Amino acid sequence: MKDDYKSKPVPLIINLYRSFKKKDNKIIIKGCGFTKLTRSKEILDLSKVKLDITGEDDVPYQVDINFRYAKGLPFVKGYRFNLYKIVLDLDRVLKLDIQNKLIVNYKDKYFGRIVYNAFDLKKGKHKTSKVIGINNTSIYLRQTVFNTMYLTVRESNIYDFRDGIRLLKKAKFLSHFVYKPNLVLMYEKECDRYEESASVLYEKIIDLGYNNVYYIMNKRNPKYKTIDAKYKKNIIDKGSLKHLIYFFKCNKFVGTETIGHAIQLRASNRIVSKKVNSSKIKYVFLQHGVMYMVSLDADMRSGFRNNNYNMYKVVVSSSLEKQHFIDLGGFSDDELYVTGLAKFDKCMRYDNADKIVIMPTWRRWETNLASIDFAKTNYYKMIKRMVDSVPEKYKDKLIVLPHPLMKKVISDNKNELSKYMVSDDITYDDVLKTCDLLITDYSSIAYDAFYRGSKVIFYWEEKDECMKHYGGNAHLMLNLDNVYGDVCFNKKELEKAFSANYMKSQKKEYIEKYREIVEFHDGKNSERIIEHLKNDKILK
Repeated sequence: MKDDYKSKPVPLIINLYRSFKKKDNKIIIKGCGFTKLTRSKEILDLSKVKLDITGEDDVPYQVDINFRYAKGLPFVKGYRFNLYKIVLDLDRVLKLDIQNKLIVNYKDKYFGRIVYNAFDLKKGKHKTSKVIGINNTSIYLRQTVFNTMYLTVRESNIYDFRDGIRLLKKAKFLSHFVYKPNLVLMYEKECDRYEESASVLYEKIIDLGYNNVYYIMNKRNPKYKTIDAKYKKNIIDKGSLKHLIYFFKCNKFVGTETIGHAIQLRASNRIVSKKVNSSKIKYVFLQHGVMYMVSLDADMRSGFRNNNYNMYKVVVSSSLEKQHFIDLGGFSDDELYVTGLAKFDKCMRYDNADKIVIMPTWRRWETNLASIDFAKTNYYKMIKRMVDSVPEKYKDKLIVLPHPLMKKVISDNKNELSKYMVSDDITYDDVLKTCDLLITDYSSIAYDAFYRGSKVIFYWEEKDECMKHYGGNAHLMLNLDNVYGDVCFNKKELEKAFSANYMKSQKKEYIEKYREIVEFHDGKNSERIIEHLKNDKILK
């Protein structure tokens, strides 16, 4: 739902102050500020103002906004002062998306927003309310860059609460006394992995003799034990005091994810927000997978557009993908490294690979529901249809890989799919080495699998509905003309495609289409990236 502030009346609530707390089984938001119907002389009839929050299955969760004064107290320029109170049902809140805009609904005709802070009208300062912790879930209000108030409902982390906040403050203070010129920090998803482009590039950089480059990683990851000693010397344990000190000290980040992953994804702390959004940062985005999939003009991909997260340079795999970043991401030609992804330098597949791998991409809007009852999500039901399309005689070859961000929150592994899931110590790279056929919806893992020689089947039965959740002008960059695998829209088509692809060779027409999106196949992507990093003085 978009707000057109330039042409139509829009109901606004502009906050001066708000409180946010839990009482019994309710979340209570209280505030004071100004109300107005912009571009109209009509005084808001506050009895007809509701609040819409996008809920389960995209059905708005509508609640009342209770105002102290029927029409508000007159103020300048048509604004009216008032006190308001919003009461949310906690059980409903826990099933919401991770990020939820609070939409002011007037007469089911005009839709506006709640401005987080009256003193930041033109630009948000990334402020947050206090955090309410419920079991392993954190709930809080946050301010966007456009000063709109959102409700965040996500998995808790240590920096939400007192001990973690103290550690951050200590690290920030100590960072002023550390001398580390030309410091570069590298990382992958949530600083937990060592299997994608950042780790491949990191080892290449260390081999070249750079000693000012460090890799942040959770050392409790079983993968850590397999890393050569010469690379371990510059690996810093995730969450350690040294990690936090170097995070605050560093202004050069090279990673497969946004900068927030370099410390803790979606940390609500203002010290972290200020650092992540600092104009001093130079951030090179390596991509965690080829991003020529869901269009960059989708709302949920806004973080990957230019002027977000201080993206300094972005690695892409072809001229075609570069144009995607220019046209829909707002980047200029010289902000893009056309080199190919570093992780492809080490991609391989066993000659006897015969596994059937099912992996759809993440559905952020179902994450909280998955943590309560995974079997009720549409994500689960889709995977079940995929599994059922595989003939019974091949089920012993089947592996189900939920997206990492879904797998992390799955409430109960004791379901019909659990027998096909691999243990957490087996990486995605390990699985793809054994893969003959990948079945996915539109996960970027499709590029990884095809590069190695696997076939890919795309299952798009729910594509249009999913694109709605991505918001904005979201659409797939892949289509029936350029896709490099069979496309299915129902279970029957999927069954037919399985027989046509399993243990068969890649089709020549698919190889040709793929190589227009992924140009490089010489194993020298890391070398090309390093040359760019040296030219841009990221590496010194």
